[in-house]
Amino acid sequence: MSIIQVVIFRGTGGVYNPHHPHHKEAALVRAGHVGVIGIVDDTIIGFHPTPEAAEAAGGEMVLLETLRENQTQPGRLQDDDTYFKRAYELVEATDGRTTVYTYEVEISEETLSQIRSWYNEGKEALYNFPNDDGQFNKGESNCAIFWQRFSIPLPVVSGNIREITQVMDEEGYDKWSND
Repeated sequence: MSIIQVVIFRGTGGVYNPHHPHHKEAALVRAGHVGVIGIVDDTIIGFHPTPEAAEAAGGEMVLLETLRENQTQPGRLQDDDTYFKRAYELVEATDGRTTVYTYEVEISEETLSQIRSWYNEGKEALYNFPNDDGQFNKGESNCAIFWQRFSIPLPVVSGNIREITQVMDEEGYDKWSND
């Protein structure tokens, strides 16, 4: 058995608002994200649309609009250290909104191997935002729901990062430190 850390932060907001004070941040910093530590040495990995999907869409903003319209995109596990470190740096500027919460999960060596395989081989799955009712179409997931395929639990089974971090705050989950 191996112990991994799940890390989650709520974004700055302003995902679609060009006048928001943090709109120049990367989309994942604005939206929030879920990742894991302990799969690949010294790397936080997370599931989100591929760089190729963003390029094919015509850039990050067009990709976000496409997702808002519930059009599925290819996603894969990627190195997301930058997003979590930036969220950590913005905690004060966002009055705690981007606090990065963490908790540990025990996984089997088989699950560890499966996740590493997904990462190392660049395997893809369907990425999307939830429907208006908060549910996902069959076979689709976002950065939070994706981890269910490996039986990694969330504090709340939801693709809504705000909902997840609210529960984590209320229940006193540990806060991640970028040390």
